[in-house]
Amino acid sequence: MPARFLRSLAAGVLLALTFPSTAAAEWHFVPTIGWTFQADTSIFDPDEGTSKVHWNFGGTVTLLGSGILGVEGMFVWTPGFFQNDESLGHPPLVSKSHTIAMMGNAVLTTPRQWTEYGLRPFVSGGLGALRVSRTDVTFPGTANIPAFNIGGGAIGFLSKRTGVRFDLRYYNNLTPSEDTCPTTIGQCHLRYMTFTAGVVIRR
Repeated sequence: MPARFLRSLAAGVLLALTFPSTAAAEWHFVPTIGWTFQADTSIFDPDEGTSKVHWNFGGTVTLLGSGILGVEGMFVWTPGFFQNDESLGHPPLVSKSHTIAMMGNAVLTTPRQWTEYGLRPFVSGGLGALRVSRTDVTFPGTANIPAFNIGGGAIGFLSKRTGVRFDLRYYNNLTPSEDTCPTTIGQCHLRYMTFTAGVVIRR
């Protein structure tokens, strides 16, 4: 046990030493708005709402250095995920619903000196959870589904402290299971894409 602890401690110290120094690092705080689309799920969807495009809202906190590596935390809330405003020939069965994506990602980008006031492209991906909630007259339910995401986009700065960020991203559950989703038809699966844009506040 002590040897394992020392190896873990040494690995952590090495990682800290290789990560950009605090002076070279910068924080990006990004409130976002966008669309959720191309959804596919085995969760019971009585109003056929998941096939529609829905607004989403969220935020991202990213730590980037002057080099190519960074980390970020991401939150995307899609209200009305199972709801459909179009007439289906019957009253809506789903009265309230949403999905929430909560992810922790590794970021790969270009060196800061290459694109200080131009577009700085990036790709990122990681793990987290998709939280699903639905209130209806048939089978209401809530679930937290282990998931991954991968995507990319670009960041461009208009001034030293403010800029814009665009992001296109794919989300999918990790392992199909009948136990992790409420009222599924077959094994649980949930996947969708998002496009988001936001104002970057750099610190």
